[in-house]
Amino acid sequence: MTRLNLILFFVLIFSALGLVKSQHVARNLYIELEQSNQSAKQIEQEYSQLHLEQSTWAMHSRIEQVAAQQMQMQVPDVRRVQVVELTQANALTESQQTIKPQDKHSQGEARQ
Repeated sequence: MTRLNLILFFVLIFSALGLVKSQHVARNLYIELEQSNQSAKQIEQEYSQLHLEQSTWAMHSRIEQVAAQQMQMQVPDVRRVQVVELTQANALTESQQTIKPQDKHSQGEARQ
């Protein structure tokens, strides 16, 4: 009987230690999950800020301003603007006239 009591006592001790260890691991995993969620929120916020910044930098008015001030570009006169319509026949001939990448090297060498 005492032998059975000792065996049951050690089984109880080992199962209690196993429970403590599993709770410790679960808490550590929960902490890691919360840190990952916090990091994901921070990255999402940074992405939103970068997206807003990109849209600000890419505004048409800003691009026109930079082109006019830094590059001295001007909007062409309306009389000098030509609108070319792309028809299906023109699209087919343009797609047939595309240059292969290996042809670019041979043409570049011929020009030099």
